Amino acid sequence: MASPAIDPRAPDSEVFDSEKNQSGPDGDIKVAPGHLQEIEVDVAKAIDETQDYDEDSEHSPYPEVRAVVPEVDDPAIPVNTLRMWMIGITFCMLGSGINNFFSLRYPSVHIVSLVAELVAYPCGVFLAHILPLYTLNLGLLGRWCINPDRHFNIKEHALITIMSNVSIGFGAADSTTILQAGQKFYNFEMKPGFKVMLVLTCQLLGFGVAGLSYPWLVEPARIVWPGVLSICALLTTLHSRANAVANGWRITRLRFFLYAMAAAFVWYFFPGLIFVGLSYFTWICWIAPRNRTVNQVFGMQTGLGVSPITFDWTQIAYNTNPLLSPSWAAINVFAGFVIFFWICVPAIYWTNTWYTGYLPLMDASVYDRFGSKYNVTQILNADGTFNQGLYEQYSPPYLGASFAFVYGTSFAAITSVIVHVYLWHGSDIWQTIRGTQKLDVHSRLMKSYKKTPWWYYAALTVVMVAITIAMVEVYNVGLPVYGVFLALLIPAVYMIPCGIIQGLTNVDANQLNVLSEFIGGYMFQGRPLANMVFKILSTDVVGQGIFFAQDMKLGHYLKVGPRLVFAGQFTATIVGALTQVGVTSWMLSNIEGICESDQRNGFTCPSGRTVFSSSVIWGLIGPARLYSVGSIYSGLLHFFWIGALIPVVTWFLYKKTGKKIFRSINWPLIFVGTYNVPPATGINYSSWALVNFIFNKVLFQRFFAWWTKYNYILAAALDTGTALSGIVIFFCILYPGGKFPDWWGNTVYVNTADGDGTPFLDMPTRGWFGPANGTWH
Repeated sequence: MASPAIDPRAPDSEVFDSEKNQSGPDGDIKVAPGHLQEIEVDVAKAIDETQDYDEDSEHSPYPEVRAVVPEVDDPAIPVNTLRMWMIGITFCMLGSGINNFFSLRYPSVHIVSLVAELVAYPCGVFLAHILPLYTLNLGLLGRWCINPDRHFNIKEHALITIMSNVSIGFGAADSTTILQAGQKFYNFEMKPGFKVMLVLTCQLLGFGVAGLSYPWLVEPARIVWPGVLSICALLTTLHSRANAVANGWRITRLRFFLYAMAAAFVWYFFPGLIFVGLSYFTWICWIAPRNRTVNQVFGMQTGLGVSPITFDWTQIAYNTNPLLSPSWAAINVFAGFVIFFWICVPAIYWTNTWYTGYLPLMDASVYDRFGSKYNVTQILNADGTFNQGLYEQYSPPYLGASFAFVYGTSFAAITSVIVHVYLWHGSDIWQTIRGTQKLDVHSRLMKSYKKTPWWYYAALTVVMVAITIAMVEVYNVGLPVYGVFLALLIPAVYMIPCGIIQGLTNVDANQLNVLSEFIGGYMFQGRPLANMVFKILSTDVVGQGIFFAQDMKLGHYLKVGPRLVFAGQFTATIVGALTQVGVTSWMLSNIEGICESDQRNGFTCPSGRTVFSSSVIWGLIGPARLYSVGSIYSGLLHFFWIGALIPVVTWFLYKKTGKKIFRSINWPLIFVGTYNVPPATGINYSSWALVNFIFNKVLFQRFFAWWTKYNYILAAALDTGTALSGIVIFFCILYPGGKFPDWWGNTVYVNTADGDGTPFLDMPTRGWFGPANGTWH
């Protein structure tokens, strides 16, 4: 029955979305509902650099958190409203559908979560003004606000953002690439039940492990999740008008955001369309376009990129937004890149180790002995199975210097993450297990809300494991039941360590794709579908879980009840997964020539093609032919023990000497920070590190008040403006078939040895390199 809207802020209003739990233990922060229309950041307090706080104080001990996260709360602010669900579910369907649709196209476009967050604001304000002020009486479930008031608040906005991030923030579900590879490249029959179960189980398993990791990845104050802070900055900016003078700057955060976003929007038309050479600003290569050495050193496409100069924000923020990671993390990442890719890789390349001199220096492709892209169809039977005879006639696979070496650093990252987290964070993990960890102001404020019981996530995980087992058995995937448990053992071990690293640094420590390819390739060789499913269960569960945990932290920061966050994420996962399965299935069945390299509208399935090629290399050819003792890349296996040992060395030196330099060395970041190489090159790391140093080191120390007030809102503005500009360029110009006229500024960077990917050495006169015919098996 409908009734006129009650005052949601009245002390006696029992709106069930508030999940109030006022009977907390002594020492809890007491929250008196009914006094706040909005929760705001105390900007004047945040920019005060004269005060240091610990976890027992009423302020966060971390200045970056104080800058953008409110330290007050009102549990009676309505969140579980019809307008919130309408916008959240709509954005899930539209965002996941659009992103998934264009993920099958090259070039593509991706709607980022900040864009959805920005667009949600006027939608919320509009619905708050047009929906009737009613509250539904749901009996035992309490009362549900259709529209409690005319004010769209920050908590509703935060939950809409959390729901949008499930499908927009992570992009198209990785499991949909298996559908593309299986149906269009292997010609497997993909039944609807298999498609739905595959996508749902991968995403909900990630949700389950994220919830089980909540005490370690969300509640601790030290796990800041820098990636969340720009989201918080935009939310608090849109919903607050608080202001304070910061190093003489009086402009409000909102006005600053609008100016910076507009500037980024306009500017990106130049490097993104009008003068693309500003993006690939390799001016030295333009002077000597055919000098191989110059192009291999300074080139930004297939060269080392030894230059920090680019005028394209998408190049600078290619890996992550440089304004978000702490400076010590950026130093570790860049140091690793310099050591491995500006010193080690050139040494490998210019000595022609592994025949890399005949291939482009920085390239993510797999090559044959003729110097061409590896044609996997040359070694397959008509039914998609491996043909040993054809393989021996054709070629073993070869990797470029950087691509081969990055597997070594990935091996080291896999072991160093576990050892590093155990050594440096083991006591914190143990304190959480015993329940003796300290709670900061935000965790104490969250005691006003009922927690989501751990068994919700445990039950969900068990059910999804059962469904996964049923899927592989019913649909003859070729993956045995023990393979399912082995695949899920990997995220069980790595979820917390990878989450801690990313939660502290905003650097993705998930290199489990390499580990899963390695294990799956050895155990299930000759079964491509089994290998693809094994890999997605191992890798995607952690990848999805990290995003779920990050958004749980967003709810934690903005005081959205954990049970409501659970409901929002669960609903968004179901809606997003079903939407993506539907969109993918429709496209694969109805678009003429889809996934073919010459598809007229560009729907070539680039991700599905990559998964297909990877499954052939790792699942059919197998890692034994590449990495077993005596094989060409077997020496890289030493990185496994190096990654496990070297963190122990620096930890021991710190314990013996007490010197901070040893504590500052973070080996997982050194090894894993280069995970995007290739296709990322030196410019993506040098420019990223330079911008990070300027803002998070120099400005932080010299202009703390300015940095506190504007740094994170600038990060959001640059990302949002650039993304909006990219969307406009794509939909208004490129997708309809238009383009900017070809001129020197749009071709100069292509017409070089760097753009052509010219290798260091010419092909031998016999027309191929490597061992003699018939000597590989």
